[in-house]
Amino acid sequence: MVIYMNLKSFREDKLKIKTQSAFAELIGVEQSSISRWEKDPDSIPFQVIQKILEKTGATYEELTGWKKPVPAPLNVRNAWEKADFTKDALLKYISDALQKMELPEEFRKSYVEELERGIAVRMIKPKIAIVGRSDTGKSTLVNALLGMDKMPVSWTPTTSIAVYIKHISDKPVFVEEDVWIFANQAGGENLWDESRLHDESYCRLWKIGAGGVETLRSFGTRQGEYYDREAGAAVVFLDAPILKTCDIVDLPGFGTETEQDDNITFATTRKADVVLYLSQASGFMRIEDITYLKRNISELPVWEKKGGNDLKPLSNLFVIASQAHTVSNGNRVQLEEILDVGCRNLRKTLPEEYWKERQQLSGYTYADNGLKELRSRFFAYTVDIPDICRPFNNALTEILEALPGVIDENTKEFVRGYVESRKPALIREIQKYEGIAAEREKYVTLLDDIKKNELSRVKDCDKRKNEVRKEIERLSSESSEEFSTYAAATVSTDKLIQLMEEKGVRNKTEDIVWFGSFVMSMIQLFCETMMVRKSERFAEKVREYTVIYEKGVSCPFEHNKIQADFDTGWEARLKREEFELARLEHGEYSSYYFNFDGFLAGLKVVSELGIMERFGGGWKKNVAKKISSVFDGNGYSGKFRDSIRRYWTEMETFFNESAAGLDKEWNYYVDKLRNTVNEYDIQEIRHKIEKLKCLSDFFENIPL
Repeated sequence: MVIYMNLKSFREDKLKIKTQSAFAELIGVEQSSISRWEKDPDSIPFQVIQKILEKTGATYEELTGWKKPVPAPLNVRNAWEKADFTKDALLKYISDALQKMELPEEFRKSYVEELERGIAVRMIKPKIAIVGRSDTGKSTLVNALLGMDKMPVSWTPTTSIAVYIKHISDKPVFVEEDVWIFANQAGGENLWDESRLHDESYCRLWKIGAGGVETLRSFGTRQGEYYDREAGAAVVFLDAPILKTCDIVDLPGFGTETEQDDNITFATTRKADVVLYLSQASGFMRIEDITYLKRNISELPVWEKKGGNDLKPLSNLFVIASQAHTVSNGNRVQLEEILDVGCRNLRKTLPEEYWKERQQLSGYTYADNGLKELRSRFFAYTVDIPDICRPFNNALTEILEALPGVIDENTKEFVRGYVESRKPALIREIQKYEGIAAEREKYVTLLDDIKKNELSRVKDCDKRKNEVRKEIERLSSESSEEFSTYAAATVSTDKLIQLMEEKGVRNKTEDIVWFGSFVMSMIQLFCETMMVRKSERFAEKVREYTVIYEKGVSCPFEHNKIQADFDTGWEARLKREEFELARLEHGEYSSYYFNFDGFLAGLKVVSELGIMERFGGGWKKNVAKKISSVFDGNGYSGKFRDSIRRYWTEMETFFNESAAGLDKEWNYYVDKLRNTVNEYDIQEIRHKIEKLKCLSDFFENIPL
């Protein structure tokens, strides 16, 4: 029974439909029914209410005028305050010191810029991604965490953009409104980069709308009047307790009618620190959910470090049976059984190799293929029954209050490591200027030797560069061939039958579907592991090049018995920043599509297996043939190989750009040394020595 509904006002004022007959045609009923219901709203059947909501995109609250109570906001201690203090203290120390020291630009670039940048990119609030299919109540959960009814909620798939929700104190000074809307592409790029929020020119380039929270419905829902403007992201600034410690990202549901939504969700989730995956309790962990979620799990940061912090294994993963009240009014026993089954089914699709790799990263042993650890991350949730939410709320509060401390310590560790790595270069540069001041003629001879040595050195470097490029070509070919061989062997009839027997697969649709997902996980994991292995060979080849480069530029120094102070620094930068497969700047594009194609392949296989009838005699052979035909028929082997080739093409581009950059740095170093020696301004040299010694004191006194 619905009371206080003004159906006529809803039709005329909200929908702008002037006649009862037009409204009746929209929802597929007789005009007389509309007339009766407008006079007596209590007589409207619930099925009709649901149809009105589906046809109009309105919320239940908009139709009835009823406001569902919003839960109190999640009470999270502002653990980010201490980390923010560390960040401010470090950056203020650097800023004040730079102002006091008045460093030459060359010294700031060599010794301070990377330190500032490293602190800034590490000391950022944890990001929570809310992920799931379009009907799982993601926005409802966000509203509950915030303690305010801000995110659009509807009976139909609503959110079609990535909505970054931040605390009001994080708003840049140039943003006047509480909401900014960004296009889905600009300047040849796809997806607005949230890390550039404080870059005014960048944000204004992408901006297509602004206003209050109601702007989200206009641009970011399929029923919005500006939906055709093709928005891709929005940033919302609110005053909610949880936002003091983390950012929240409300994402489009995957598996909707648009591939763009899947792309937005997939790409954004890869950058999350914590993932909340929602699946309806009444149909919990369907195979499509598992196929998607296992990709999230494989890319989720491994925050737990045995002996390094107190985080529990997998503590940044939450698998949530949402709308739990629909299961026998929230029957606790049934809900626990649903969570148990969902966990076991997900675990079936994760190969043993995944847990072995995670063990290497975290130091923890995941007994029984992580069953206990994985099950601890499954929760039931419904805003209608608060006590069901308590375990989830407690676990989320625990990780959000712990992560800032981990981030704080990791940043301090970076600063300590940076200082230790830069001290030797600083000492060598001081010695260089002291040497020029004391023995100028020795450096005149050094410059002559550098000039004489340069032609042969450059020729040798060019030869070595070509060797690296040939190695990239070999690795690309090897990677494609190795993947093709493995994929062909894995999806062969005999191998698949053998795997089914090993896994105890029964002639049941459910078993067959899980098995199909498991096979796709095997192929995906093999490809990822193979690429890491090949990348290590590439890294080794680059290290060889760096060593030879360093020897080449050091020869004239050794001949003149002068300590070489040219800092290639290249190997360290490559090792530190570039050789994490999924994080590689030039490889991230390929890595993204590599993983996304893997997800699509898995989804296609399990969806086609899921609609098949149970097999008769010789069913294992028939299942094996079906998996092979889906995998081969959709060309997924070729798509994987295309992604592999793109990756190595981008590796070659990366190497060429880095090698050119190193050459540029060397030429700049020689020119600067020549100017210093030729001009021989003893006062300027002493001034540089003084500034470098100030830098040494600066490093010694960083507040940690």
